[in-house]
Amino acid sequence: MRIATFNVENLFSRPRALNHSDPAIGQPVLDDFRLLNALLKSPVYSDPIRAQIEALIDKYDLMSRTRTHRDLRLREVRGKLWTDHNDGTRTWEAAGSDDFLGWVELVTEPITDMAIDHTAQVLAAVNADIQVLVEIENRVTLQRFHDDVLMPMLPGASRFTHCLLMDGNDPRGIDLGLMSRVPVDGMRSHIERKAASGGPMFPRDCAVYFFALPSGDQMVLLANHFSSQASDRTGKRRREQATDVARIVDAMLLFTPHVAVAGDLNEAPARGSLAALLQHPELKDAMAMPQYAEAAKFPGTYKTGSAVNKLDYLLLSTALQARVQAVGVERRGTRSTKWESFPELQALPVARAERFQASDHHCLWVDIDL
Repeated sequence: MRIATFNVENLFSRPRALNHSDPAIGQPVLDDFRLLNALLKSPVYSDPIRAQIEALIDKYDLMSRTRTHRDLRLREVRGKLWTDHNDGTRTWEAAGSDDFLGWVELVTEPITDMAIDHTAQVLAAVNADIQVLVEIENRVTLQRFHDDVLMPMLPGASRFTHCLLMDGNDPRGIDLGLMSRVPVDGMRSHIERKAASGGPMFPRDCAVYFFALPSGDQMVLLANHFSSQASDRTGKRRREQATDVARIVDAMLLFTPHVAVAGDLNEAPARGSLAALLQHPELKDAMAMPQYAEAAKFPGTYKTGSAVNKLDYLLLSTALQARVQAVGVERRGTRSTKWESFPELQALPVARAERFQASDHHCLWVDIDL
C-alpha cells in the first residue's frame, strides 16, 4: 500500500496574494485581509476601529465599483458602512456589525493549464492508494480535478473511489483533501479545537481519516497543514499545533497501533517547533528511515530539496515503521537544475518555469506492507 502527501498549492485557482515566489511579498495583503475582516465583525465601530476600517478600505480602494481589484474585494451583503459626499466628507452609517453584513475576499487568479497537468502528472506517477492533498479549494473542485484531469493519466484508469474534503478554518480556500482507493470508515474534524490564545488551534484542520485495511485491522491518518513561517515567524503556533497533534496521536494509539501523520508542517526539523511529533516515542518520519535512499542528497521536500526546505512529512507509528518497504519523493513536477523535470518543464528555462510547475512542494510517498 502506498501512502503519499503533496501540497499542490491549489488545483484550478489561487489567491493572488499567495501566488508569489517569495511568500513575504503577499504576506502584508494576507495580514490586512485578516485584520479588516476581524474589524468588520466588531459589535461597535468605535472611532479607532472606524479609522482602521477606513484606512484599509481606502488603501485597496475597495469602495470603487469601476476598478479591477488585484488583491482584495469587498462584499457588501446588507447595510452600508458610510456615505462619501461630493465635498470630500464622509458620514458613517453603520454603528457596528449589526448594521453591516459584509466581508473581504481574496482575489483569485487561474492556474495555468500546464501547471494543472503537471500536478496530475505528479499524482499519476506516484499512484498512491491513499493520497493526502494540501491546499485544495473545495470537495467539488477535487472531484472535478480527479474526474476530468487526473483520471485519463492514471495507470489502467484506476480511479480513486473516495475524494473527500472537510472545510477547515482557512477563509482563503486552502483546505486538506484526500483521495483514496482504500475504504474509508470515517472522518473526524478538529476545526473547533482551541489554542491558548482562544482562537482556532489549527489554521486549516487536523483532519482524521479511519481506514479499513485488507488485513481486517484499522489505520488512522491525521492530515495537517500547520501555520506558515510567514505568519508564524517564531514557530510558537506550530509548536502548539505539534503538541496538540501528538495528543491526538496518543488517543488514536489506544484505538489502533497503525497511526500516521501526514501533510505540510511548514518547518524543518532543526528549527525545533515540531519536537512533540519528531521526538514522539511512537513516531518516525519516513524520510529519516534507511529506506529513503536520497537522504544525503535531497533531505527536503520544497523548492531545492535542501535540509532547510524539509516542510512535508509522513510520520509513522512503530507498527507501520516495521512494515515500510520503500520511501521516495516525486520531484519532477518542480523545475530545477538538480533533477530531471517533466519534459514540458525541462524544456523551459528555470526562471520561466515557475508558473508552469505543479507546485513548489514535492510529493512524499511511502510503501507499506499492509
